[in-house]
Amino acid sequence: MVLAGSVVLSGCWLDDDDDPATTSVRVLHASSDAPAVNVRVNGDVVVSGADYKQAAVLTPGAGLADIAVDGLLPGGATATVISADGVSLRADTNYDVIAVGKVGDETIEPLILTDDGARDDANSARLRVAHLSPDAQTAAGGPVDVYVTASGDPLPAEATFSFSFKESVGPLELPASDDYQIRVTPAGSSTVVYDSGQIGLPAGSDLLVGAVDNTGANGDASPISLVVLNGSEVAEIFDAGQDAGVRVVHASSDAPNVDVFVGETGPAALSDIPFGSVSPFAFLDGYAALPAGDTRVRVAAAGTGLGGGQVVIDETLPLANGQGYSVLAVGQLANIEALVAEDTVRSIATQASLRIVHASTAAGNVDIYLVPGTQNGIGNSAPALSDVPFKAVTDYLPIAEGTYNVYIAPTGTGTPAITAEGVELNAGGVYTVVARDADPANADPALQALGLILFDDFVGQPQ
Repeated sequence: MVLAGSVVLSGCWLDDDDDPATTSVRVLHASSDAPAVNVRVNGDVVVSGADYKQAAVLTPGAGLADIAVDGLLPGGATATVISADGVSLRADTNYDVIAVGKVGDETIEPLILTDDGARDDANSARLRVAHLSPDAQTAAGGPVDVYVTASGDPLPAEATFSFSFKESVGPLELPASDDYQIRVTPAGSSTVVYDSGQIGLPAGSDLLVGAVDNTGANGDASPISLVVLNGSEVAEIFDAGQDAGVRVVHASSDAPNVDVFVGETGPAALSDIPFGSVSPFAFLDGYAALPAGDTRVRVAAAGTGLGGGQVVIDETLPLANGQGYSVLAVGQLANIEALVAEDTVRSIATQASLRIVHASTAAGNVDIYLVPGTQNGIGNSAPALSDVPFKAVTDYLPIAEGTYNVYIAPTGTGTPAITAEGVELNAGGVYTVVARDADPANADPALQALGLILFDDFVGQPQ
């Protein structure tokens, strides 16, 4: 289970009348291609920067409310993507306001669920379940069947329930246990498209479980993941067979080609990786799938094996199910080390998502400039990022779609050490740029000067 987190409220909204009665409104971002959002109630921003699969709980006064959701766009602009006016909020009812659908096809909308909180057994596990995944609806060609069983039980002849996108069921009260399993199939089929593995439902819990679009690494494992809401806290359960995703980036200019070994024994998992390359694949979500848990990864000179005395990196990585990782070999051979970056593969319809990794030992601290493709040189432009040190990994920066020139200059000089012009960034794309050293003796002229390693959506998947 992965914690997706909650968001901080910008303020507390209360109605303006003399009625002190309040209610509970939980807001959940469940639109997989939408940017982070602000939530407004009666014109006031009450939640700032809520990202996909994050939630917040508000305690407004009972009465009528206008609720709006504004997407955060590159450059600081916003665009209203959901507007629900005159929503009636009762003091004796709890509400879930969920952003569902997609921005890219203009289907995003609010889904409002109500709950009176009633339960028969204070020691049961109480849950409501909502279908929030348009991808699952498309993949299944309609509704899905959901099976809630003891862990390891055969798939029953009858589903626990069936539902379609934007439908919900419950509340269900189940005996508390650490031995449940949730499986999902297309309606009428025995083909399991999601399997939670063994999970627990604790005594006294009151949960909202949402099936959302799967935006984790190795996303072909299932069209969905489950988000489990307990108040404002959100945990995510990926398919048990999704695994973590790991790729290796050779960014050590004077190191030979390398092999990568996973675990304690066995042959190389990845072989003969040259400087400047990404393995197994450079395209987005092009990972080697590895089980979650602490995993030993070793890098050795190609062909020398684990016993050849040339293991140059030996790291134990705590891998999480559904998370992607880029493991970069950085530094010169005498001081080579692993730089581990956590990746995202989520496409956001309103922006290009650009990440920059500084892996050049020769460049020192740098300023990074991103200027329009029509501009020749840095000119009077301010850097997009300043004084970036070696081994820095930026966040994914929201960039407007367009063509850009990228200049990387030693801090304060304004003189590019690395230049990449005519770089196309498309809305919905996810891009990674690694600044690397030169290898003057390399047979590939492109690697003989300081430059960039480009991957993710810079690289198309083979057809």
